[in-house]
Amino acid sequence: MKRIHLIVFLLILIVIPTYVLANDSLRVDSVAAILLNADNGNVLYSKNSGRIMAPASTTKIMTAILAIEQTDLKSEVTISGNAANKPETSMHLHKGEQLLMKDLLYGLLLSSGNDAATAIAEFISGSEERFAKLMTEKAHEIGMKDTEFKNASGLPAANHYTTAYDLAVLARYALKNPVFAEIVQTKTASITDNQNDFNLTNHNKLLWKYQFATGIKTGYTRKAGNCLVASANCNGINLIAVVLKSNNTYQDSIKLFENGFNKLINNNNKS
Repeated sequence: MKRIHLIVFLLILIVIPTYVLANDSLRVDSVAAILLNADNGNVLYSKNSGRIMAPASTTKIMTAILAIEQTDLKSEVTISGNAANKPETSMHLHKGEQLLMKDLLYGLLLSSGNDAATAIAEFISGSEERFAKLMTEKAHEIGMKDTEFKNASGLPAANHYTTAYDLAVLARYALKNPVFAEIVQTKTASITDNQNDFNLTNHNKLLWKYQFATGIKTGYTRKAGNCLVASANCNGINLIAVVLKSNNTYQDSIKLFENGFNKLINNNNKS
């Protein structure tokens, strides 16, 4: 009987996500977090990284990479009334106006425009529902095994979920695309619809707060809390940090990056 209890206890230790790797003294505020070496895919730190969570606007990373891969970025996209009327964050699009796909991507990733996300989805798939299926298919294709998308923006929806680990996998995949990497590290941008200029400021304040930051995307809903998928480069080392449902997204991310860089640089110096 004692042997059975021991086996059960060991199994529990295996399946319950907890703090692993990196520094045992490292603690972050977020409910779930992960630090990934983007150069080789190694996990350097994990806290509940397999827990099912709401992704909020970090969803838009997938929307963006599909747009980059499947469209001509010089394509003109006409904004529908459905897209223009999307609630919450927007780049203030209006029904009938036309923007280049690349400009919509800046509005999507810098201003976190839910209107831009819907416009992109409708342009590619005809409807946001069909586009969400495409998003989920792509997620599973690149190794996001615990992810399902129901919309292109990350607005709350039943069965719209992911994990910190899956978002790190997505970020690593997306950053290999030079167009995506260029946009997410942009602090400010100016775009036009041939009539009006849009001045955009990146919602990701880590670009100002942390000298090694190179991207990627913020997110917030009441259910998801504050979320951040972030990337950084120091001494040629590329790291990805994901923090979900945190009261200190930037502080948590910087703490993860500093821990990872210190460990890897020290190891390189010793070798």
